[in-house]
Amino acid sequence: MTYEFLVMALLFLVPGALIWLVRVDLRGLMRRAVLASLPFAATEWLFYPEYWTPRFLFGLADRIGFGLEDVLFVAGLGAFSSCAYAAAFRQTVVPRSRGLHPWRRAAGGIVATLAMAGLLLAVGVPILYASVAAMVACTLGVLGMRQDLLLPSLLGAAVSGVIYLGLCLVFELLVPGVFERTWRPSLLLRGAFLGVPLDELLYGAGAGLAATAFPAWAFELAFAPLPSRGSTSRNPRAPHGPLAGPPGPPPR
Repeated sequence: MTYEFLVMALLFLVPGALIWLVRVDLRGLMRRAVLASLPFAATEWLFYPEYWTPRFLFGLADRIGFGLEDVLFVAGLGAFSSCAYAAAFRQTVVPRSRGLHPWRRAAGGIVATLAMAGLLLAVGVPILYASVAAMVACTLGVLGMRQDLLLPSLLGAAVSGVIYLGLCLVFELLVPGVFERTWRPSLLLRGAFLGVPLDELLYGAGAGLAATAFPAWAFELAFAPLPSRGSTSRNPRAPHGPLAGPPGPPPR
């Protein structure tokens, strides 16, 4: 029997790895994005088996509530969704001002997102929609303080959604029929696009929306065009110190 989630998780590492290779200026952002995403791996128990029923290595989801696949998945999603806008539109991140206690702000964003998702879950909203709604709500709060991030966030959501769709299509080719066998029927967005459940595409776009806005807000960063095509991989304006990642993908 195929370990479906392991195949999917490994596949989701590919876009971030490619961005890492060609965009040196975004590596700091990606490192922090992955680090900030890892705690969300432990929320798998909210999704399994209500939302889907994949097979886990060593049966860890049944034993401790999440598996090694979750760690790989959130790392891959956090890596490419945090950089999707910048990579697609030839942008880099530059310091806007020197913020105080940036990691505290990032942690606050993580806690707020989790709390919002938990509240929605408590009142009966299915977990996938609770996660996306929490991401959108917290991102709107960020955009209220940083209107300059509105267009990048929307474009980041679109690019991440397209990447997510492409990865799911490859996943279906590698494991034929996986969505019909492993995913539960949609509770709200019934149907699929090119065979991929609309729920999953909504989740991918939501991750891109939040991942574009949160690090810029938490660490007082701004997006700026790369100075020239020749400096794509070594941009002198890009900060080389610790950059924040987003608060990671929502509970998955």
